[in-house]
Amino acid sequence: MFRNPLSVGVDIGNHSIKAVVLQQKKEQFELAAFVEVELTKTVINDQHSVNNAELLSAMRQIKKQLPWQAKAVTLALPDSAVISKVVQLDTNLSEEEAEFAIVQALGAASPFPVEELCFDYFPLISDRFSDSASTTPFQVFASRRETIDNRLNSLLKLGFKPKVMELQTHALLWLAEYLAEMGSHYNQWGVVDVGKRHTEFCMKPQGSAAYHREIRFGTGLFEDQEAATDLGSNHSEQFTKQLAEQLKRQIQLYNSTHPRSGIKGLWLCGGGQSLVSESLLQRLIGLDVTWVSPFQHFSCAKKVELPHSMSSQYAVATGLALRGLA
Repeated sequence: MFRNPLSVGVDIGNHSIKAVVLQQKKEQFELAAFVEVELTKTVINDQHSVNNAELLSAMRQIKKQLPWQAKAVTLALPDSAVISKVVQLDTNLSEEEAEFAIVQALGAASPFPVEELCFDYFPLISDRFSDSASTTPFQVFASRRETIDNRLNSLLKLGFKPKVMELQTHALLWLAEYLAEMGSHYNQWGVVDVGKRHTEFCMKPQGSAAYHREIRFGTGLFEDQEAATDLGSNHSEQFTKQLAEQLKRQIQLYNSTHPRSGIKGLWLCGGGQSLVSESLLQRLIGLDVTWVSPFQHFSCAKKVELPHSMSSQYAVATGLALRGLA
C-alpha cells in the first residue's frame, strides 16, 4: 500500500530557515516534522538573491532532521520580489495570443528584461464580470529567473523536488483560511507577520484578490536596544505601542478600500513574541488579537514533540506545507 505523500513547506528567511512537513491522514493532517536552523550569515541580499553555499549548508542540516520520504517542497518568495499585475485581455484571444499580450504588458511594467523573468497567470473569475464582456482580467505574477533558480538549484542538489513557488503572503493566507475552517469565528481575520526588518500585513477580502502591505518596522532595532540597555518589559510596551500605530494606519487604509469586508481580528505570527504584548495591542487597535499556533489542529507523528514555547514563527512554512497538499 502506498503511503500518503509528505508535503514540505520551506520558509527561507534572513535569519533562519524553517521547514514543516505535513501528511494527510484520513480526514486530518498530521505533523510529521518541523525544523528551524538559525543562520550565521544573511542568506538573502537586497536584490532577493540567495547565497547558495549558505542555503545549501542550512538545508543539508534540515534534511537530516526530516523523514527520508519528505521530498516534495513548496517554497515562497517575498512579495517585494514579485511583480503583481492585473491585465485585461480580449476574450477571443488564443492561448498563444494571450501569452504574447501578457509578455508585452510585463515588458512595460518590469524594470528587468522580459527574458530574465519567470511568470505565471490565470483568469480572475468573479460574478462582477459578465459572460458577454469583451475582456477578461488576468492576474499575472512574475519574478526574476535568477531569484527563483538559485533557490531551486540548492534544493535540487540535495534531492528535494520543488513543486510550487508561492508568494509569502499567500502562504500566510493559506494558513489563515485553514484556521478559519477549524474555528468559524475567525472568518475575516487579517494576518500580521512581525519580522526583524519589516512587518507584513495581509488580508483576503471576500470576492477580491489578496491584500498586502509591507511595513518598514520590525523587531531588529528594539532587540538590539534591549540587549544594550536591558530594559526588558519596557521595550515590549514601547514596541507594542509603535506596532499598534503602524497597524491602525494599515487597518484604516484597508477598510477605506474594502468597506464590505471589514477586519474582525488579527492573527499574529513571526519571531516577535518577546516584544509584542497581545493584550496591550488588542486594547490599542480595538480588535481581537491572537498569536497563531500553526500546529494546533494537526495530529502528530509518533516521534514529533510539540515545542514548549510559541510556534508562531512556523506560520509561513506551515502555510506552504498546506499549499503543497492542496
